[in-house]
Amino acid sequence: MVYDNNAIFVALDNTNERQNIVRIYTQHNQFSRLRAYYLLALSIIALSIIIGQFLVQRHLREQESDAHIVNMAGRQRMLSQKISKLILLTNRLNTKERDSLLKELASVNAEWIENNTSLRYGNEAAAIPISKSKAINRLFLENQPVFDSIYFASNRIYSQLKNGDKSSYPFLENDMRTVLKHEPIFLRHMDSIVYTYEKLASGKIVKLKRTEYILFGISLLIIILEVLLIFIPTTRKVNETLIKLIKSESDAQQMSKEIGALYASLEESYERISGITLPVAPPRLIAKSDKGGNLYYVSDYYLRSFSHEDQRYKTIANLFGLAGEAADDFNDQLIDVVSNLKNWHKELVYSDKSGEKRHMDIHIIPIYNQEGEVDVLQVFAADMTPRRLAEQDMYKKDRAEIERKVNEQKFRSILVLEGQEEERKRIAMNIHDGIGQMLTSLKFQTASIDLSKTKETEQKLLDINKLIKDIIQEVRIVTFNLKPPVLSDYGLVAGLKNLVQEIDKLSNNRLIFENITDFQQRLSPKVENNIYRIVQEAVNNAIKYANSPTVLVSLEHNTDELILTIKDTGVGFESKSTDLFHADYGHGFLNMQERATYINGKLLIESKPGLGTIIKLFVPLKNKPGNIAI
Repeated sequence: MVYDNNAIFVALDNTNERQNIVRIYTQHNQFSRLRAYYLLALSIIALSIIIGQFLVQRHLREQESDAHIVNMAGRQRMLSQKISKLILLTNRLNTKERDSLLKELASVNAEWIENNTSLRYGNEAAAIPISKSKAINRLFLENQPVFDSIYFASNRIYSQLKNGDKSSYPFLENDMRTVLKHEPIFLRHMDSIVYTYEKLASGKIVKLKRTEYILFGISLLIIILEVLLIFIPTTRKVNETLIKLIKSESDAQQMSKEIGALYASLEESYERISGITLPVAPPRLIAKSDKGGNLYYVSDYYLRSFSHEDQRYKTIANLFGLAGEAADDFNDQLIDVVSNLKNWHKELVYSDKSGEKRHMDIHIIPIYNQEGEVDVLQVFAADMTPRRLAEQDMYKKDRAEIERKVNEQKFRSILVLEGQEEERKRIAMNIHDGIGQMLTSLKFQTASIDLSKTKETEQKLLDINKLIKDIIQEVRIVTFNLKPPVLSDYGLVAGLKNLVQEIDKLSNNRLIFENITDFQQRLSPKVENNIYRIVQEAVNNAIKYANSPTVLVSLEHNTDELILTIKDTGVGFESKSTDLFHADYGHGFLNMQERATYINGKLLIESKPGLGTIIKLFVPLKNKPGNIAI
C-alpha cells in the first residue's frame, strides 16, 4: 500500500483554509451584528428626538390656543361689565348721545355672543378648538342660563331704545334689574372657567415635562446601552482580533521559519537524493494475526533478523518491542483503524539481533471475509535502512549549508518581528490616543449631565452624539487598517481600488488605479490579503520615502498569472538597497518579499536614482507542480 503524502498535505491545507474562511465569515457576521445594533440604537435616538420635537411643537400650539382662550374668557368678564354700564347710561342720556351708546351696546352684544359660542363649540377661524374637558363643558353649561338672561335682557333694552319708544327708566327697570342681578353670578362663573383653563394648561406643562424627562431617560439609556453593548464589545473584539492576529503572525513566523529551513535544505538535497541508487527492499510478509491482533504466524525472515532467544510473540505489538500497557494501547489503536476499513501504515525504528537500528516501513492490511468483516491481519515490512542511512549521511554533509540558511531565516524573522512590534505599537497608540481618550471624554460627558438643566442637557446630548460618531469613525479607521472589510466582502480589485482612493484623499499625492484586463476573479483570502499588504507597503514607501507626486497601481492578468505594477516617479535608489539581509535598510522590501514568497509569487524591483521605482508582483493563478497549496 502506497500513501501520497503530498495529497495529505494538500488536504490538510485545504481544511485549514476552510477553517480560516469560516472564522473570517464568523468575525464578519459579528461586526455586521454590532453595526446593525448601532444603526438600531441611532434610529431609536432619532425617533425619540422626533417624538420629543413633535410633542413640544404640539404643546406650543396648544399653549397658543390656551392663551387665546384664557384671554377670550377674561374678555367675556369685561364685556359683561361693559354691557351693564352701557345699559345704565343709555337711559339717562339724551337722544343723540344715546344713539352712540346703543351702537356700542350692539357691538358689545355681538362680540359677547360670538365669544361665548367660540368658547363652547370652538372656532376654526379663530384657531380655538372644541373643548374636550368635561369640567369646562360642565361650567359652561351651568353658566349658560345666566348668560342667556343677561343677553336677552340687554337685547330687549337695545330694541326698545333703538325703535324710539318713549320708554323711560321705569319701563326698562325689570330688564335692567335682570342684567345687574346676573352679572356677579356670570363673573364668578367666568372666574371658575378661567381658573380651570389655567389649571388644565399647567397640567399640560407638567405632562410635557414628564414626557421630556422620559424621552431624555430613554436617550440616555440608549447611549449607555450603546457604550455597554456596542462600543465596549467592539473595542473588546478589536483587542481580541489584535491578539489573534499577533498569535497568528507569531505562529506563521514559527511555521515559516521551520518550513523555510526545511525547504532550503530539501531543495538542494532532493537532487542528491534522486542520485541515490540504493534500491528499497520489497515488502515482505512478516506475520499474520486474527482480527484482535493475536499472532498465529511469524515469518522465518523476521525471526532470523529480529527475534531474540527469550522473546515470545503473542500480539502484533510484540513484533515492534512493545509490551504491557504500551502493547495494549497499540493493539486498541490498530483495531480502531482497521475497523474503519483503513490500512495501518507507519515507519518504525527498532533494533535487530545485533543491536543495530533498523528502519522498517510497516503496513498492516486487513483481509475481509464474505460478510465484510475483518478476518485476518497481514503484516508487511520493507527494510528502509540503507536508504535512510544514505539520507542521514547526506544530511550530515549538508548541515553547514542548512545552518547557514537557517541563520539567514532567523535574521529575516527577527526583522519581520521587529516590524510587527512597530505595527503593534502604532495600533496601540491609535487605540490609546484616539478611541481611549474619546471613551474617557464620553464617560465624563455622561457623568456631568444634570437633568434639572434642560437646555444644558440637550447641548450635552448633542455633544455626546457627535462624540459617539467620532468614536465609530475612529474604530472604522483602526479596523480598516487591520483588515479592510471591502477586501473580504468584495475581493482584491475592490479592496485595492478602495485603498488607492482612501490614500488619495488623505495625502497630497495623486494616486491612480487601473484594472487593465478587467480582472474580477476571487482568490483565496490568504492570497488576497498578502497581495493587498504588498501593494499597501509599496504605495506607502512611494509616498513616504520616494516623495513621488504620482503613484500608479495597475493590475493585469493572463491565463497563468496575475501581474500587479506599482510605479512612482520619485527619487529612486540604488538596486543594492533591496538587499533583504542588509540590516541598514528598512523592513519594507523584506516584508513584501516574504509575503510574495508565501503565496508562491515573484517580486521584482527596478529603480535608479532620480528615475523612480517600478515594483512588479507576479502571482500564479494556477498551482504548478512543486508549489505549496494556498
